[in-house]
Amino acid sequence: MSWIRFGRCLVAALLLLGAAGVGSAAVAPLTPDKKVERGGELTASREEFHLVVAKLLKDQGFLDKNNTFKKGTKMHRLFESYLQETLSDPAVIDFLYTSLKENAGHVTDFDAFGKALAGEYAVRGLTRLSEADFQELLRVMNVLADRLPVHDCAGMLRPGSAFDYHWLELLPLDDARVYLRLTKQALVAEITRSPRIAANTKEQTSVAYQALYAEIRRRLAPEKLERFGKIWGKPEAAGDEELCWGYRVLLSGILDLPVEPRRWMLREYANLLRPPQ
Repeated sequence: MSWIRFGRCLVAALLLLGAAGVGSAAVAPLTPDKKVERGGELTASREEFHLVVAKLLKDQGFLDKNNTFKKGTKMHRLFESYLQETLSDPAVIDFLYTSLKENAGHVTDFDAFGKALAGEYAVRGLTRLSEADFQELLRVMNVLADRLPVHDCAGMLRPGSAFDYHWLELLPLDDARVYLRLTKQALVAEITRSPRIAANTKEQTSVAYQALYAEIRRRLAPEKLERFGKIWGKPEAAGDEELCWGYRVLLSGILDLPVEPRRWMLREYANLLRPPQ
């Protein structure tokens, strides 16, 4: 397989992962709906909305109700901190307030609306992370893919999938903390329109693809290399075990590259995930 052909396979792989893998890792803070009439208008001022959110964040009942994890689990306190940090960020509160005010006339479920909106913006903001943070996100996803049941691992790569926060329980606590921190950063980065990860030059992209193909060829026997090419040549036809295996080979290959080719491959990955303008 030439590196050019390999590059085409990789583009298909990255687009798939962007649509349903890393891209499904979405922040989902709850939207306070006090002083909001369903199908009506947002009657609170911006200042009142900030006060309502601050009050809710001191309400243990509210935090427990909106915590994905049960009390006593290792993730409960971590997710609570994540909710508090996300909903105490002034940029997030202003964003939610403005979005609710603009859409209050036709939204009937403000909690669902807030979750969907924040999730969409967090996904769009992944390519606004720094290169170092984007690499950390892929590292955590690689750890997670290695620990997920094959069906779930493959499932998160298929169209229409959604990231299940309960999967974070499979990670070391530090990695779960990194994941939540980065999704929150992605949300804020998109809201504040931070710069996106820079694009490569054509020469950098070429070198990155060649280096990645060389790395994968180094670690795979010829028959496994052929299997890898078939998976990413037509990923929608791959079985769960094949797709999950191919995903782990791809991510670990990127992460094990020398510094400069790795940086350029991360840039290529990020720019393939860029949302349409």
